[in-house]
Amino acid sequence: MTDLNNLEEIKKLDPKNVYGSTEMLASQCEQVFEDVNKLPLPTLEPANIVICGMGGSSYGGHVLKALFSDSMKVPVTVVNDYHLPAFANSSTLVFLTSYSGTTEETLSCAKEAVERNCAIAGLTSGGELETFLKNGNYPHYIFGPKFNPSGQPRLGTGYIAFGTLAVFGKMGLVELPETEVRDAINLLKTETDNIKSEAKRMAPLLQNKIPLIIAAEFLEGNAHIARNQMNETAKSFSDFAVLPELNHHLMEGLKYPTKDIVALFFNSALYSEKIQKRVSLTKDVIEKNGLSVLEYDIKGDSKLAQMLNVLSFGGYLSLFLSLLYKEDPSLIPWVDYFKDQLKK
Repeated sequence: MTDLNNLEEIKKLDPKNVYGSTEMLASQCEQVFEDVNKLPLPTLEPANIVICGMGGSSYGGHVLKALFSDSMKVPVTVVNDYHLPAFANSSTLVFLTSYSGTTEETLSCAKEAVERNCAIAGLTSGGELETFLKNGNYPHYIFGPKFNPSGQPRLGTGYIAFGTLAVFGKMGLVELPETEVRDAINLLKTETDNIKSEAKRMAPLLQNKIPLIIAAEFLEGNAHIARNQMNETAKSFSDFAVLPELNHHLMEGLKYPTKDIVALFFNSALYSEKIQKRVSLTKDVIEKNGLSVLEYDIKGDSKLAQMLNVLSFGGYLSLFLSLLYKEDPSLIPWVDYFKDQLKK
């Protein structure tokens, strides 16, 4: 078994320094906040919002939709596809996100947004999307990913996930007080060692198992991201489920053939009282079905702080699980193969 405390052993499995990128989440967020504060972004008042992105580039949409579900006054739709929804029109803000700037699905949505006269804004590090945003004089944040030494787009989680929040805050679409942001980032820095230690403890318990990530309310976006991280970084099949919806069907699906499933709960004291009761009862049902339960108790006095904490935890957990499988966490051979075949 890989020694997760042996940095020399880890470097052999991780030549592109995914570990370093995972360590730098707080620095990514800090850079984003400073950068976006300097941008002359307009205040927007759309009737609805469509966020377009694929894989890791859609993380910001999933986080924003969950984190601000109880405060945003307009509906938000996340599109992971080539086409905008039929309702998108001149009253819609289409927010385009692609770390590389070359994602074909997102660029297809960009073209449709122009055709439908939608308001447009975006986030990228370069590529065709940067050219599109600049040539159209659309509001944008073009980031320089200096705190992502791995060079892998999905390890620039802070740039995409927190970048989306920062841009939306600057455009007046969500409330993102500077004090709350700085407190959340500082807490993440303080808690990083504890987060890392908990991820090291849990990773062996998920080895050769199927992680089922369970969350609720403002952490639904985090559950989605953690599932993706398990898939791409750890090369592990995983899924996520959300309370209270799972209580209406999933508990009856724990009988066949599920013995390799381990339920991982993201526990938050900021969940509503009804959800906290459901968390407890759901664990009881899962254990009565003979399945294992793991619990991650999240630190932080604000939803933003807890979101960042779980974002970091998911990154470390998937990284450590990858190392236990003796996989290079930077490689995504089947995604690369698929893209190559698609071009032919």
